[in-house]
Amino acid sequence: MKRFFKNYGALTVVFVLLFIASWQLISRFYNQQVTNQQVTYLQQKGAFLLRVSNNQLATLESYRDTYVADSDERITLLDPSGQILMDSTDSSLQGSRANRAEIKAVMSGNQIGQATRWSTTLHKQLLYVALPIKQNNKIIGFIRLAEPADDFLKKSASIKQSILMIYFLFSFMVYFLALRILTKRNRPVETVLPILKKMIKGNADGELFEPTKPNEQEEELLAVVSTLNEQLNQTYLAYESSEKQLATLFNELKIGIFILDSDGQLKSMNVSMQKNLGIAPIEAWNVPFASVITDTHLIQLIYHVSERVPFVNQEIKINATKKILDITLRYFKEDHQVLVIAYDLTKIRQLEKMHRDFVGNVTHELKTPVTSLIGFTETLLDGAKDDPKTLTDFLTIMQKDAYRLEELIQQVIQLSKSADRYDYELKNIPLFPFIQHIIESYHTLAEEKKIQFQIHGNPDYLFFTKQELLQAILKNLIENALYYSRDATTIQILFSQVNQELTIQVKDQGVGIDEEDQKRIFERFYRADKARTRNSGGSGLGLAIVKEYVEALNGTIELQSYPGIGTTFIIHFPLT
Repeated sequence: MKRFFKNYGALTVVFVLLFIASWQLISRFYNQQVTNQQVTYLQQKGAFLLRVSNNQLATLESYRDTYVADSDERITLLDPSGQILMDSTDSSLQGSRANRAEIKAVMSGNQIGQATRWSTTLHKQLLYVALPIKQNNKIIGFIRLAEPADDFLKKSASIKQSILMIYFLFSFMVYFLALRILTKRNRPVETVLPILKKMIKGNADGELFEPTKPNEQEEELLAVVSTLNEQLNQTYLAYESSEKQLATLFNELKIGIFILDSDGQLKSMNVSMQKNLGIAPIEAWNVPFASVITDTHLIQLIYHVSERVPFVNQEIKINATKKILDITLRYFKEDHQVLVIAYDLTKIRQLEKMHRDFVGNVTHELKTPVTSLIGFTETLLDGAKDDPKTLTDFLTIMQKDAYRLEELIQQVIQLSKSADRYDYELKNIPLFPFIQHIIESYHTLAEEKKIQFQIHGNPDYLFFTKQELLQAILKNLIENALYYSRDATTIQILFSQVNQELTIQVKDQGVGIDEEDQKRIFERFYRADKARTRNSGGSGLGLAIVKEYVEALNGTIELQSYPGIGTTFIIHFPLT
């Protein structure tokens, strides 16, 4: 029922209003026809009375009682001026009726005058008909006949009801027929409409409503809608999958991206861009970009890009994160949106600086012994070779520089190897005597500086690892501790196993390392005390080699150092 009124309620209301208006018109026309018939009847009566009385007023007065004997009809005689001469209802009635519509019509020259109005004498609604009384074509008076309107209208009420019933049945049949035609015509639409609504809402189950007795047109329409629904479902699923993939790709991209709409609202920003700008995770979008982005340089670039300047590219440094970003801004004229892409160049710039430092340091480190060798060689060739003592001293120095040059070249070669090429054989190494053996190779230098070594650990402990890498690690750490330890101090080497992890510590009581230098101490050719290192013969590659070899053994290394107190290197090797 609710669906019926929703689809055909307007049609029903219009039809009912049309039926009521039509019936009002028909009823009025019917009443008018009945009244006209009664007027004709009264006119004929009046004409009959005039013929019988030969247009004599006195004779007409004598007919008064006879005329109204058994009816509610009324007869009134008036003189030419409209004064009442006689009235069949009230013999004492007097006065002028010249202002009555029916009398005025006859006075104006009409053959008949009529009117329907309320009678103040009889207190009824009466139909009045007036005729002129003429003798020798001269009006000598008027005869007026009247009859209660309700009398003849009530008599015709049953006929009127019959007409109403017939009209109602006819109208209902027309309405039913029109409704039937519209229903049949709209049935395919009504069948398909709920399906289309489900499709619009994203119903991807592919289930369609089937009418009980579909006709050929409905079957064809349902087949088309079914195909459309299947294609729409496939398109929707593909779109949903693509949207998820795009969202995942958007957030997983290492390139920073964010989009601004035409009003400067932040529509989206991926995780990489949030990290690059040092922004906390954003919970709500479509907010002014200035409320999220605080870097003044980037804000200036955003305001700079426009329809006249649709492309801007610049390398900037973000104050919040200290990152160096290559920023590209593109303005799209179609929808007035701005796309911002940021490449993180921080590591690249650091690597470029390290590369420059590496090349400069290698060049410098190689140049020093080479210059020394060239100088001493030229001196010897100029005649110093003839002095045996000078020759011996110069050759000793040249040998030392050659060894230093050889060691530097060897360290550079070692650093050029990748971790997966350290394919040495794994061995069980007795760690305590292994450390003792390395210490003995520095016996002379330790005696010169009056430095003592202490080893703390299980004398029988075996460490299953690559001997060549471990030897280089301990050698460089012990050598580094010797060079930087003050005279008459102690160097401690401690090792222990805790929870499937071997920890090795090398402690000295040297000059220590500044906090700022600690961040770069493992970089190649970086030296905290360059003058002291150069005098000690260091190249700045030892700790870089230590770190790479420790990582090649799946270990980690950390540093604890306090200027003026000493330095401790701690290595952790997993045993599983």
